[in-house]
Amino acid sequence: MNHSNYCARALAAWAILLPMLAHAVPPTLGRCQVLPSDHVLNARIDDLPVHPQSADFIRTISSGSRRLHLDLGISEDTQASDYYGIPYNIVSGSSMSWPTVHLDAGWPEESDCASAGHAAMQPCVGVVPALLPIPANPKVEGGISTDKSIYNDHHILVVDTDTCRLWESYNSYARSDGGWDILSSAQFDLSSNAMRPANWTSSDAAGLPVFPLLLRADEASAGAIPHALRFTIQSSKIRNAYVWPATHRTSNGDASLAKPPMGQRFRLKASYAIPANYTVQAKAILEAFKRYGLLIADGGSDMYIQGEPSRDWSEQTISQVQSLSHTEFEAVDMAPVMARPGFAATSARMPPAVSILGFAIGGSLAGPLDAQSLTVHISVSSADRGHAGQLYVLAFSPLITQTYALTATGWQVMDSGSMPSYADVSLGDHGIDVVNHINLALLPGLQVWVGYGRNVSDMVSGSKYARIYPVD
Repeated sequence: MNHSNYCARALAAWAILLPMLAHAVPPTLGRCQVLPSDHVLNARIDDLPVHPQSADFIRTISSGSRRLHLDLGISEDTQASDYYGIPYNIVSGSSMSWPTVHLDAGWPEESDCASAGHAAMQPCVGVVPALLPIPANPKVEGGISTDKSIYNDHHILVVDTDTCRLWESYNSYARSDGGWDILSSAQFDLSSNAMRPANWTSSDAAGLPVFPLLLRADEASAGAIPHALRFTIQSSKIRNAYVWPATHRTSNGDASLAKPPMGQRFRLKASYAIPANYTVQAKAILEAFKRYGLLIADGGSDMYIQGEPSRDWSEQTISQVQSLSHTEFEAVDMAPVMARPGFAATSARMPPAVSILGFAIGGSLAGPLDAQSLTVHISVSSADRGHAGQLYVLAFSPLITQTYALTATGWQVMDSGSMPSYADVSLGDHGIDVVNHINLALLPGLQVWVGYGRNVSDMVSGSKYARIYPVD
């Protein structure tokens, strides 16, 4: 069989290639993917409408022109006076001793911790001893301190690459016994879209994770930041409310609708032309502002955008980004996302947009890079809902000698012109586990297509399909 001709025939049956999925390849750290590909923090928002109160929100931040400030520095010396930013730690949790943490003066009822067996416990009430995987001599925001009279957020961020789990603590002070006094702590499964419970804080006021929203020098230097970022404005300028995906609010503001709520997303206007002579880092940061935006994650100084301290930051980058005014930004209206089929206020999953034909097909990639899982979500059009039909999944790669179709019993080689279905169903909302715990990097160029219809002809003629996994 001529594989290239066969692939051409298979693709012709599914029509011309569709645009790339809005959920790009998500950020990574070591072997860990940083949240699923369809997590709202990894999703592009440049095609969403402007929030109807955008102008009010911008005026609330400042009636004049407030320049951006990158809350990060180029010094990695934790004792230096110019040590700025929020650092993070990478650990192998299975090969280290986990110190005790004490929340006596904090909020254990809204915190997470680990038990003696390192199992995640939520809430951290009555857990003795309460543990966190904080390494010896960790990197701490503001440096390690034992003096609680000198206030600092003192975040400690830890990614356990054994479990791909993120642990974060707030207001962390070292104790003489080797443990830590903290006010709150939170853990996030980096392969999950799970959110904090409603009205719970995290290590941050909005209830969001800190690490996935940080500016990282390695990403900026590579020229692409594939996720949203975080920033602060004064607490008094934040409405006493929160919006998805935030789960918590501050109470220093008021109920004024002219004030943005906690978790409100903003983006750099599409009309802003990124200067061609800017550094690679600056261009990447500004492009991320446009594509993924920024969320109000805490109260603080106006337009402070948090990142890691790193000697790899360019002073020129910092100067260029800080030349922007907040008036170049606009608030994003997330209401259309929350109206999509499959949306749940308790999940950070961003459902795919409904096509002009009235259906939505999207994919979610999650798990460690060497053991990823791909799940498909299908929501059919109202005209098809309730009718008898079939679901179809097709995959091929330049390294595979055949084209495969997923059936109820597994993957089958397509050895004829027919296309076997995955399942006969009553058309509605469907989920399909396409692959589980596979190293997809071993299949460069892999494409996975998904579609539905009352039959194959209906699927093709109605263009009821999408490519949900491109790897270029």
